[in-house]
Amino acid sequence: MFQKILIPIDGSEKSLEGVRVASSMAQMYDSEMIILSIFRHHSMMERSFSMAGISKRTESLDETLSAYAKEIVEEGKKIAYETGATRVKGVVRGGQVAKQILNYAKSNDIDLIVIGSQGQGDLSGYLLGGVSHKVAGLAKCPVLVI
Repeated sequence: MFQKILIPIDGSEKSLEGVRVASSMAQMYDSEMIILSIFRHHSMMERSFSMAGISKRTESLDETLSAYAKEIVEEGKKIAYETGATRVKGVVRGGQVAKQILNYAKSNDIDLIVIGSQGQGDLSGYLLGGVSHKVAGLAKCPVLVI
């Protein structure tokens, strides 16, 4: 039924709970799990640092954010394997979070997206434009919000 399950994570407890739920489903359907972490590019912030004289950093902000996203993916993969998943892949992307999730799902024939909520109520999440609400409203495949 679900051959490929996409689990976008940000390191929050809700997103890691999504990994646990998706792992159970992956075992049930013999699915591949793809754990995705997305970091946002902050070029304006980098420019602010350089204008303030903070230019002697060893890494760019994007490199730092990318490294952190990789750590989050590794944590998600560890949880997936510990809870019994056998086919787990990790992916890191940069850009707008909801857009990257939707693009990845579409271009990789994802059958199900399991995404953590931000803990907001349904109405306030919609009004504030939460990532999980955007993904659930625009995805072409089923979305399970945890």
